[in-house]
Amino acid sequence: MLVAYGPEGQPVVAEGLHLTLLKDWSQRDLLYCPNCRGIVHVRGGPEKRTQIHFAHQKGECSWSTESETIRHLRGKIVLAEWLQKQFSQANVSLEKRLPEPNRIADIFVMFADGRQWAVEFQCAQLDIDEWYLRHAAYVKAGIRDTWIIGSNRREKHEAFIEAIIASASEVLFIDPLLTPPLAWIRWVITRNTMRDWQVIKGWTPTLEGWVGRSRANYGATLNGLLQDVSLRDDGRLVHPNRFELEERISLLREMRTAQVIDKACLHAYLKPIVGEEALNVVLFPMLHAYMLDPDLFTRYNYGRGSGDYGVTDTDKRRLQQARIWLEGLAQRGFTTYRLEKLAQEIPVVGPYTAFANYVEMLAFLSRDAANEQG
Repeated sequence: MLVAYGPEGQPVVAEGLHLTLLKDWSQRDLLYCPNCRGIVHVRGGPEKRTQIHFAHQKGECSWSTESETIRHLRGKIVLAEWLQKQFSQANVSLEKRLPEPNRIADIFVMFADGRQWAVEFQCAQLDIDEWYLRHAAYVKAGIRDTWIIGSNRREKHEAFIEAIIASASEVLFIDPLLTPPLAWIRWVITRNTMRDWQVIKGWTPTLEGWVGRSRANYGATLNGLLQDVSLRDDGRLVHPNRFELEERISLLREMRTAQVIDKACLHAYLKPIVGEEALNVVLFPMLHAYMLDPDLFTRYNYGRGSGDYGVTDTDKRRLQQARIWLEGLAQRGFTTYRLEKLAQEIPVVGPYTAFANYVEMLAFLSRDAANEQG
């Protein structure tokens, strides 16, 4: 255990006081179990290369957690610190005994508004029926239970992990033995979301096959540092990369069903990918020209004329102006290659498809201009 009572009845966290003082109290039998009030002793420390903790004499207390692994002991401390940083105004307690639901929560969070969270760090295999009992007991007591799993179980397909994902639509794995601790978020995505990811270029999470017995959804996994993960007020896991990806998916779906191009929507979608300069110097001037005359390149077919479309002197002048403008872009570093890459970042959905083709045509025009100069 990580919490005991000291000589004056105050709670003592294993790593909260100097080890010398804890050993002195331990030798004088001044440390007590917060559950059965039996005497406990300090164990571990740097010289033993183990987590500092408190222990009963074997078999003394039915609440004893002496069989805990170092991973579990360390994980509870890491998670308590992680939660306290996020919710500085809340009271975060280690190994809190709760009369209802008659359990010791690994970490307990009491908010000023009365909300209560129990955070359980599970490193051992857990029977699915036992998990349901614990979860139901927390729900009955009005306590939100959040389950975080040790990374030693990340590659295992266990029923209680599937149950957690089914209940919360996500789960967090951590390795608290590493410095800094690593984290993996696994969450549920639909087939439609997976198809949307195929439209988006660049980073996407790892897919891990089916999730749940229905085989209707997929699992996605994002890995990184625990310090980059946070919990929202509703208990949902947040990571900057996941948040950005979900924002892009939302924008993509809005763009797919749009009737006309929305500049603000295009800006929100492309800015994280191409940057503000490329938008203001290249793409938005192109968008302005496109919206004035979207059929220019169809009529002109790269300056050569095509089909039934007549090519006017005005069209020829506009194409010449476009060539001059593209030469200026090349001098600013927006070469033909960069223009082609920009065109590829515009999603080929709804009314944005034609604009993506327009930008691609301008890139070809830039290449033709470069070849003529060469």
